[in-house]
Amino acid sequence: MEKIIPNIAILWFKNQAKKEAHRVLVAFFEKSDVEQILSGYWARYMAQRPEIKKETTQGGTIMVHLAAMSAAFYDELLERGKTQAEATRLFYQVAWNIYKKMGKTTWNLTGLISRNKGKRLALATKLFRFFPFSSPAYTWKDVDDEHYAVAFDCMKCPVAVYFQSKGLSKFCADTWCALDFPLAHLWHGSLLRNGSIAGGAEVCDFRWKTEKNVELT
Repeated sequence: MEKIIPNIAILWFKNQAKKEAHRVLVAFFEKSDVEQILSGYWARYMAQRPEIKKETTQGGTIMVHLAAMSAAFYDELLERGKTQAEATRLFYQVAWNIYKKMGKTTWNLTGLISRNKGKRLALATKLFRFFPFSSPAYTWKDVDDEHYAVAFDCMKCPVAVYFQSKGLSKFCADTWCALDFPLAHLWHGSLLRNGSIAGGAEVCDFRWKTEKNVELT
């Protein structure tokens, strides 16, 4: 099971990336070029895969492998003549289409437990921190702040560490980190974050509000 779960998850993301990349990239590349991009990024990832270290949790391991896939996708777009800004924007759209599915599934699960938006937001963030952003690969610290429905800090992020090792911290901040803001809207809330580890901050400070800042009753 130690290897089976990460491998299944990686294959799921590979299939999702194929589907969503076709939708996003078809406006910018010929269909045959899209196929070459998909095969090219996967070959890049597979070449790097043996060097990716195993994390202390399966969720952490999966996330770092996805970071490697992301970097490979980005490099492939650069190889195809896209600027850094263009490649970042295209990857972000593909990634959001996938992340949105994860977010919707999690939000729907919380609806089985409560209809209160504040409680659901708290549950959704807990579920994400349970898996795939699992401790101790990730380190989380809950913060007591009455101004927010949910507040916590991320003290350690293996994905940020991976991207930093590749000189891609800005790419990480502009894509992976940036996805949390539309996710908050998907969860009927908003997110305030002053900084991220990938962006050079000591911690990622997550401060969540519901649409109407519903109390956790």
